[in-house]
Amino acid sequence: MSLRNILIIAFNQMRTQMSERGALIMTFLVPLLMMTFIGIATGGMGSGTRTIDVIRPQDDPMADKFVALLRADGAKLVNNSPHFVVCDLSNREAQPESCALKEYAPESTPTTIGETRLKDSVVSGTIVLTERFGADLEAGLQTAISVRVRGNDPTSGQVISGYVGAVTARLGGAVTAARTLTKRTNGDEDFFKVVYANAQALWDKDPVVVSETFTTINGVNAGTGFGQSAPGIGAMFVMINALVLVQVFIIERKNWTLQRLMTLPVSRAEILAGKLFGQYLIGVLTFAVMLIVGTLFGVQWGDWLGVVVTVLAYTLAVTAMALMLSTFIRTISQASGIGLLIPMVLAPLGGAWWPMDIVPQTMQTVGYIISPVAWSQRAFNQMVFYGATLVDILPAVGALLLFSVVFFGIGLMRFRLE
Repeated sequence: MSLRNILIIAFNQMRTQMSERGALIMTFLVPLLMMTFIGIATGGMGSGTRTIDVIRPQDDPMADKFVALLRADGAKLVNNSPHFVVCDLSNREAQPESCALKEYAPESTPTTIGETRLKDSVVSGTIVLTERFGADLEAGLQTAISVRVRGNDPTSGQVISGYVGAVTARLGGAVTAARTLTKRTNGDEDFFKVVYANAQALWDKDPVVVSETFTTINGVNAGTGFGQSAPGIGAMFVMINALVLVQVFIIERKNWTLQRLMTLPVSRAEILAGKLFGQYLIGVLTFAVMLIVGTLFGVQWGDWLGVVVTVLAYTLAVTAMALMLSTFIRTISQASGIGLLIPMVLAPLGGAWWPMDIVPQTMQTVGYIISPVAWSQRAFNQMVFYGATLVDILPAVGALLLFSVVFFGIGLMRFRLE
């Protein structure tokens, strides 16, 4: 077998396929756009700091205290960034620049501003205190606090409700303690105020400090941002491009290109190896572009040796898949449909669009059994978010190589050039 013949056929395969504008768009531009969109949608450049608006009654000491406690909690650092920023819409002049409240007309009401900012996704949510917030709290009555979030962001509602619960527990705890002691000692209102001030002073010391950190090495949630989208969308489009090989074989058989190649002084093994190697190089090139752009967006890939091995093993697996499928598919229409259907099924099953952890265990198991994408994403996830090395991802690499052996085995047994 001549390596020179294989390389000539491979590079001719690449040149022919890459000479079409549509192929270039599908190979590079479309995956980059999808990667960017999903990367921003699932976390962008990092975990970020939430902004929360508060609409409250004026001249209410309890409401003032609520905002102060909430702001103090938000100022605590999580991975060197403030937990969240509080913007008091009822006291716009005293708010930090980051709240960006100066652009709203002075006559605009806090409610109008809050609705606009929430609708425009300027904030993660809005907390609304009732007009009787302070009076009800001091009287020991139940007081309603409204948390408004966008309909497409239910997670923020749960998170902000947690912040609110922590603050109201401290406010209500001090009031309850003061009321109980005042009743037991038959104290008057002045006595209540003294006890309440002392109780609140103890709460202000924040006796319980919760330290929130991410277990990932880069301080963002695993499976989010460009650390998820770059390898995931890269894997999906490498598979799409690999399955183009099925159409290539059908077209070249119909045009008698393969048959004419067999009249040249090259063996059938060299022809097949050249075609496969050409498609393999296109896949590696596609993945390399995604890695480079991901790096520009701030992705820290970790062990580059592990990254390279994962890319090579995954691309080998999907190229072998293309060879196998080419022995079962006979028409261009079938090849076009299957070439899109299979990636659109195996990519999400393998965690290319979202983290595997959010789907039921049964679906995770199915993904690992039938989708090479699942194993490539597992390896990338471990390296990008947890600092894994090549040794740590060897099981995932081994699974990809097993896919390659199975696909190549079936494909080589059934493949015919004619």
